[in-house]
Amino acid sequence: MAPPSRFSIIPLYFLLSFILFSVVVQSQVPQNKTFRFINQGDFNEYIVEYDANHRIISNLENSFYQTPFRLCFYNTTPDANIFAIRAGLSRDEDLMRWVWDANRNDPVRENSTLTFGRDGNLVLADVDGRVVWQTNTANKGVTGISLQPNANLVLHDKNGRIIWQSFDYPVDTLLVGQSLKINGRNNKLVSRTSDVDGRDGPYSIVLDKKGFTMYVNNSGKLLQYGGWGGEGLLNVTFDAVPEDQSITAYELVLAFTESQQPNTPSTSRHLLQSRPVSNSRGIILKKLNYNGTYSFLRLESDGNLKIFTYYRNTTYLKWAETYAFFGDDVRECGLPSKCGSYGYCDKRMCIACPSPKGLLGWSEDCKPPRTPMTCQSGGAAAKYYKIVGVEHFMSPYDEGEGPMKVNDCRNKCSKDCKCVGFFYKEESSKCLRVPLLGTLIKNVNTSHVGFIKY
Repeated sequence: MAPPSRFSIIPLYFLLSFILFSVVVQSQVPQNKTFRFINQGDFNEYIVEYDANHRIISNLENSFYQTPFRLCFYNTTPDANIFAIRAGLSRDEDLMRWVWDANRNDPVRENSTLTFGRDGNLVLADVDGRVVWQTNTANKGVTGISLQPNANLVLHDKNGRIIWQSFDYPVDTLLVGQSLKINGRNNKLVSRTSDVDGRDGPYSIVLDKKGFTMYVNNSGKLLQYGGWGGEGLLNVTFDAVPEDQSITAYELVLAFTESQQPNTPSTSRHLLQSRPVSNSRGIILKKLNYNGTYSFLRLESDGNLKIFTYYRNTTYLKWAETYAFFGDDVRECGLPSKCGSYGYCDKRMCIACPSPKGLLGWSEDCKPPRTPMTCQSGGAAAKYYKIVGVEHFMSPYDEGEGPMKVNDCRNKCSKDCKCVGFFYKEESSKCLRVPLLGTLIKNVNTSHVGFIKY
């Protein structure tokens, strides 16, 4: 029998494409599952984070019954609203927090709309009709929407397969079961600013070639200040794992997947599926003597990484801070913002404000010295004052250049317009030039010295 010609294959291709298109189009959202929520009316009376006003989106009330998460609009300034997920219930008598938002950097006005139509697309539009945010799931087989008990907002097809999920678009928070992927669009968390607007802040934690790395953004340059090292990591998952099969004791962990096991079958993404992690290693962040299923890991506006856990066995004050990366005597002084824009820290306390006249009493008004643009004249006029027994917040992660003489290090900093000081280790002759001061850490080793340009 002669093989079919390429001309006979073309009509078959179009027929199959038409059948597939027809199946997708016919898989529409039932009319009674669609909604259009107009952002207007009275605000909820209970106190939430950032002293925000907020409204609960009532259209999905049934989908999150008995869980401590709610879909809302909130604003910290009038007429600038964010579509978000709130953690906490009104009856808890505790501060409720925001664990995900869709349009942090592009707020919408009063009377904006959130629409879930027959085509399966979830669309946030401003009052003038401008589409601010959407899931881009039109005509992709979506038949329903729900907020899962783990606070994952999902759009699914008739078989329960997830077409879109908020877990793929983290902002500053990881919820239980949520992952970051090194090659995905979701490889990092970004803090929000501490001011009223609360847009993207300077801190991030990124899954990159170094590991799970914490950075502060200084005019486009990323400076490491914390994290966990590890090469070849593919993804990291925040999880709450029963300890020894117990239901009364849990471990809050970061599970790192390093590589795929050969011949491991792929798992389809379905609602509330288990979360297998193969060929992985993990870090236990905290052990709890109660169920830690409702927890979230968040990069705070000050750069600290914290876990909050919902304790269900009390009638009030439900959310507890159960972990902080900078939460002990050893680490806390390493938080760049611990002592504001400039300060000297020892054992969790801001103890001094360095100056050309020595260590003065620290206050919130302490600021780094003004740095003249001496680099334009070869650095001849640059002056420095010396601090003995000090580390920069980058020192544990960057040993600097060298070995070199201290005068060579000084000259390099003087000729660099962005260098505001350098930190020198006399025993190794290593030179760390820095573009940002922040919190300086006291070190008992007097051979570790800092030179601050002024």
